[in-house]
Amino acid sequence: MGQTLTMSALYKKLTTFGLNKKYIREYGLPSWWDDELNDKPFAVLEGAGYIADNFNIDLKSLLTPGEEVKFNTLPLPKFKQHNSKNKEHPHLAQTLASRVAELISYGSNIEYKNLANDAQMIREEILSNHKTVSLESLLDYCWSKGIAVGYFNNFPKKIKKFAGLIQWQETFPVIILSAKHTHRAKFTFDLAHELGHLALGHLEKGVLVDEEIEFNSNDNEEQQANEFAVQLLLDKYDNHLGKHKFQNAERLTRYVCKILIPKLPNIQPDAIILNYGWHNKNCFRQAMAALNILEVSTDGQKLINKYLADNLDWDMFSDETYEYLEKALGV
Repeated sequence: MGQTLTMSALYKKLTTFGLNKKYIREYGLPSWWDDELNDKPFAVLEGAGYIADNFNIDLKSLLTPGEEVKFNTLPLPKFKQHNSKNKEHPHLAQTLASRVAELISYGSNIEYKNLANDAQMIREEILSNHKTVSLESLLDYCWSKGIAVGYFNNFPKKIKKFAGLIQWQETFPVIILSAKHTHRAKFTFDLAHELGHLALGHLEKGVLVDEEIEFNSNDNEEQQANEFAVQLLLDKYDNHLGKHKFQNAERLTRYVCKILIPKLPNIQPDAIILNYGWHNKNCFRQAMAALNILEVSTDGQKLINKYLADNLDWDMFSDETYEYLEKALGV
């Protein structure tokens, strides 16, 4: 084993799964790792342990020459695709995110409370403590109900990714959001969509992976989760702007904030704008530009992980796991 157990051999073996050397070095190995250790079998053995632990890999398969690398056993995922003809699923991204979900659950001291299956009831519960259903108030609600929420998108390049994931741990679910967008409005909808899956009983154990969250999905459960999210965020004001046209994003923003919001004080302006863009595809870019005009609209992923960092018991983790989570989550 001493002749074959080198870090270069492990890098080569893992490359076939899309885990390139740069990614392994940054996220798989601790910061104290030195390349002078790459050809020292006992050090490589320790390094392999960190890689296996961080990436959910079966250590024996990683160390055995000629054996294919295997990931640790996970519940069979329930993939949700916008295009059912596309048979490729984000297996590697899901595996890496599932490990992050496991670690989040390990550091979370929360108890899951059953959700109402009615979006209006949940909306009223949130509004009893907050002015609107925003990303902040929705995060508050999830954590208060024993639902851990995190953002994770630090994947190797060139692998298929996903928008959202729900993973049941032993006693509570973990939601991982992973889309590349940054607008709070989009993350609010994504989180409301995943909450809809839980409230409507679409996942009672295992893992559900939303490969995309699209407004016009042809999947029945996706449609139900979308309808749940729309009612949760907008009450009865879905498509409130109808086919109304605006000269530019500034006028759209001004109309929503100055004319509509005074009449709809419990609705977020960015929710109305995003909803308008989804109902009017030819105006989607205008709606996105309007979201950019609104202040505090482009830090959604940071806000999600700020809540996560504040709710985790970091003392539960080893130094190396603590370091991995800090890098992986960007906190």
